[in-house]
Amino acid sequence: MLIAGIVLSASHLFAQKQDSLLRRQMELEREFNPTLQDANKINSLPALQQPTIKKADTHYSTWAGRTTPPLEIAMPKPGNAMTEIPYDDKRGYAGVGVGNNGNIDGIFGYRLIDKTADKLNFTFRHNSSNSNMEYVQDSDPFTNKAYFMDNTGRLEYDRLADAYRFNIGASYLHSSFNYYGNTFGDTRIFDDENQGLGVFSLNAGVQSVGNEDFNYTAFIDYKNFSNKYGTALNDKGLGGNQFDARFSLEKPFKDYDSRIGIDGQVFGVFNDVPSAIAYNDIFLLKGSPYFHFKGDAWDAKLGANVIFKFADQNRIYFTPNVNVSLNVSERSSLYATIGGGVDDNGHPNLMEESRYLKPMTYVKPSFSIIDMELGAKIGEADGFRFDIFGGFKKTSDEHFLLFEQTSSTPPTSSANKEYLNPFYADLSRSFIGGRVQNNSLSFLELSVGLKKNLYTLKGLTIGDTEVSDAKAYNRPGFEADIRTTFEVAADLKFTLNYYFAGDRWTYFNRENVKMGSISDLNLGAVYRFTDWLSINVKANNLLFQKYDIWYGFPAQGFNAMGGATIKF
Repeated sequence: MLIAGIVLSASHLFAQKQDSLLRRQMELEREFNPTLQDANKINSLPALQQPTIKKADTHYSTWAGRTTPPLEIAMPKPGNAMTEIPYDDKRGYAGVGVGNNGNIDGIFGYRLIDKTADKLNFTFRHNSSNSNMEYVQDSDPFTNKAYFMDNTGRLEYDRLADAYRFNIGASYLHSSFNYYGNTFGDTRIFDDENQGLGVFSLNAGVQSVGNEDFNYTAFIDYKNFSNKYGTALNDKGLGGNQFDARFSLEKPFKDYDSRIGIDGQVFGVFNDVPSAIAYNDIFLLKGSPYFHFKGDAWDAKLGANVIFKFADQNRIYFTPNVNVSLNVSERSSLYATIGGGVDDNGHPNLMEESRYLKPMTYVKPSFSIIDMELGAKIGEADGFRFDIFGGFKKTSDEHFLLFEQTSSTPPTSSANKEYLNPFYADLSRSFIGGRVQNNSLSFLELSVGLKKNLYTLKGLTIGDTEVSDAKAYNRPGFEADIRTTFEVAADLKFTLNYYFAGDRWTYFNRENVKMGSISDLNLGAVYRFTDWLSINVKANNLLFQKYDIWYGFPAQGFNAMGGATIKF
């Protein structure tokens, strides 16, 4: 449900939940359901928060990506290496972090208005890197410079009245980056010229407050996006507009123990492209009626999704929309989530997946007929919590980003460039995993998670040939995630985290290629000198591992960063 949404940043509130390796919308305390994206959590100290009572939209737009998507492991995310700023009477904060490989991060935030009913906040964030990358593969040249710079400013106003809460915000992102991927000796299309990416966002929402007889939520988000270059340096880049409007209506019945409601969405991406380029617009209409029942030990939301899709093909889809939980004891429960839907794969969402997608490339929307997860949360043992989960998802037209593939025999590298292209297949994914967390010692937090993924692909075609033994390219078969936090004193904290991702594959020169496993160890420390000054240090990739994020797009090796944060 969308009831609590307007309090949050509008740009993250109703983002499409793609089964993507690159999504980085993660909370340190969220339920463990890791994919490669979870590496962001294990290489970062606590994120710098805007000092308000709600979570702030202080970081740069995620859909711009980073130089090393999707993991952000070996290239630090220095904005998240700042000290957490708790809410207090100080109105502003500023931070800077500097490291080797040209990694720089800065952030500034100020509460222009800070009243109970009215809040106006401004934030600005800078992230940049200029690193010499060594390719994992043998090639000439063996290295290339990887560059990016992201600057994001956001202004947000929140109004709390007796009967409603209103939120409005505007932001602008300017991103510059080069396509640093391995060309295997071929001529670069962009010759390391920096692509430009800009997005202006305007959003607003309203939510009912204190009304037991009828609840509503409404949200509108508008984005205008543009790219500097198209398929070549002298071609116009892709531009366009994205519109996303959502609402939720809910009415109680049966003495307020049950509710009937409906969620709805109108979504569209309308692209501005040269007439010679084949590029489809995307338009979605979605309605989700449901019944919500609640008892002393159980909670059930039973509904369905009806989706009208207008894009490369026009379709009507029906999927379940079910959420059920059962408390089996005071501290243990069972849950099930069953859904499905359409991932629009519009340009803003694709840039969140990888900014190194070939310019002017249209990616078809995908459809998941079923997307379910079942699990148990067990907290009976003092100081321990056990989460066990499993799930299944079946998707048609799932895309996999690979280097351009040649159809010649024997294969040559003439079609391999410094960017990625989509290839499609019907994908079935099953997973099972678990996490154990322990906080029995007040100064130590420890969690260990494991996850096994199983994939089945059908219909993946390269050129005119179907790949008979296709893999789930760029997606891990096995993951392990260990996170620790150790408080030496009230003002000194250490973090030590490890992430492993194995059984990774790509497709290159008409054959499957196994990619190296990711084995990443990170260490960080935060020291608070006073209530207004903190310093932090961070070391990433302590095992000096060499690996690709996407095939031909290496991550940084060992790197370190130090910074300071002040409140004023």
